[in-house]
Amino acid sequence: MSFKVFLLVLLVLGYTWASEYPKHVSETLKKLGDNIYGVFGVYEQVSPENRGFISNAYFVITSEGVLVIDTLSTYKLGKELVETVRKTTDKPIKLAVITHYHTDHFYGIKALKEAGAITVAHEDAYEYLSQPSSEAFLKSRQRLLGKHMEGTDLEPPHIAIDKGMTINLGGVLFEISHICKGHTKGDLLVWMPKEGILFGGDLVFDGRLPFLGSGNSKSWIRCLDKILELKPKILLPGHGKPMLTQERILDRVRWTKKYITDLRNTVRRLMEEGYDVDYVREHINEELIKVDISYAKVPVFHSVNPVNAYYVYFDIEREILEGE
Repeated sequence: MSFKVFLLVLLVLGYTWASEYPKHVSETLKKLGDNIYGVFGVYEQVSPENRGFISNAYFVITSEGVLVIDTLSTYKLGKELVETVRKTTDKPIKLAVITHYHTDHFYGIKALKEAGAITVAHEDAYEYLSQPSSEAFLKSRQRLLGKHMEGTDLEPPHIAIDKGMTINLGGVLFEISHICKGHTKGDLLVWMPKEGILFGGDLVFDGRLPFLGSGNSKSWIRCLDKILELKPKILLPGHGKPMLTQERILDRVRWTKKYITDLRNTVRRLMEEGYDVDYVREHINEELIKVDISYAKVPVFHSVNPVNAYYVYFDIEREILEGE
């Protein structure tokens, strides 16, 4: 294999050279609007090389203080996020909203608490923290990331909400809502109605494959329709690039919806053909590529898609049993 071909293979597979990993989250800082900023993780699974920096976080500066959306995936990254905010403004960090209790979005929560922020999440956070699996996952992540996980603990939010709440911070209105079970049981959207800006968490993906193992694949599709009803001018996702036009938002929402629909239809077909969950998980990549070959080039497709198929299998099995 020639060197040029080797480089092409790396690009197709979505690999990142270690030298390109940011040494501090502030290196990825982008201004997205008046007093609105974001930091952006890589399109990969967690690894020691990327320090777990695989998700995005955002902050909005108001006259009274700062509201942060998501806290990244380790205590150290959370502290870097705090440092980034403080390099950008001298306003105090008042609030931090966690869009959902997945490790890459809430493991940095202690750093925001130490910075003085009141933390807000869906009440599903308590269910997650009460499960033995949350402690087991923390230990697994500690083994994987080693020193990068120092100081990271399982922390609850200060405030847990069910359906939603409205916050007025320095004259800027933030509507926080739980519209349905999608990516998780407790997804929160943060909507700035005057500005038309939506912080979407992991309900809309850009740049990598969604994970379907914690919520409900059928109702996720309805979540996406409700997002379109808001008609946001800007959508800021938990992973991937900011969506700065309505055309781009529509494209990415449709893509997320298409992937979930294609996966559900393919899994259901294989079930109807008599295949069990192990067969489905083993063969789903080749089956889905038959539906749309472009999936093969989506970052983390080959590793995450079989996991998604496993969970979707049981989603559909439950729907059949319940007559949905």
